[in-house]
Amino acid sequence: MGKGFRAVLLTFFTIGMLSGAMRVQAAAGDGNGADTAREPDGQKIQTEYAAPHYGTRNEVLTKSAFARQVSEMTAFWQETAEALAVSTYGHNVQVTNYGSIASLRLYYESTGSGVILTMDDNFVYIVTAEHCLKRENTIVEFADGSRHSAMVVYRNPAKDVGFVLVNRADLSEDTMQVISPAAGADAMMVGKVAGDVLFVLTSADAPNGKVYAGILDQYSVVYPNNPVQNVMQFLSDVSYGSSGGAVYTAEGIWVGCVSGGDTFGTCWAVPYSDIMNEFQLWLAELAQRQAEAAA
Repeated sequence: MGKGFRAVLLTFFTIGMLSGAMRVQAAAGDGNGADTAREPDGQKIQTEYAAPHYGTRNEVLTKSAFARQVSEMTAFWQETAEALAVSTYGHNVQVTNYGSIASLRLYYESTGSGVILTMDDNFVYIVTAEHCLKRENTIVEFADGSRHSAMVVYRNPAKDVGFVLVNRADLSEDTMQVISPAAGADAMMVGKVAGDVLFVLTSADAPNGKVYAGILDQYSVVYPNNPVQNVMQFLSDVSYGSSGGAVYTAEGIWVGCVSGGDTFGTCWAVPYSDIMNEFQLWLAELAQRQAEAAA
């Protein structure tokens, strides 16, 4: 199936548009920086704007042209992606993280996406993006619409991976019949190559609220948001709220979770193997704490 997808893609666009200079430019900054500083009294905000680099306008025009091409490519596969995504609906969740400062009457809430990693007799284990877990309270909404309090048990900002748990005892039999863990593997391990079709499930508005078609670009690149991390790069129009959402192959295999994008069509996902490594690290830490408590 992958070779057929790539053959059709190449009739519309040259492979050069999917790599090389276009990709480098999409990952680079636009040259316009702004530094904002708040004075100690919190009343005055002073903003200093840096002078733009020469060629900034051309860079933006290039990125915008690339973004249009990505939109055209993914639009071609959108209907197919929506049809393929149905089989994965039970794996995906909405993750709402919130907190408040009662004395100031302020309330903060962020909504992201997540995927069911595994389940046992006690818990449903869910992975999402670490940056979606900044507040003290978390609610998970499953594919059947049921909402449940969740416990954040692990956060690693260096990998943008976080895990939350929902008590299985809180879930009804109807919910348990709908949800299931996603089967996963790295894109390379299942034979995916640059140009193959992917799709992303975004649950910002509701579980499985939006499906985005995508195109695999590279297995591993240095993450512009975190230079010490490598991530999978793909091309798509994924929007805000996609963070933590599962990236699937056309066969429904989970290959990573969305971490970010540059708004010009280039997106990045934490690979499946990195997520599983973090999960094993957390289990080891948990086992060590339990052993120390029992000693």
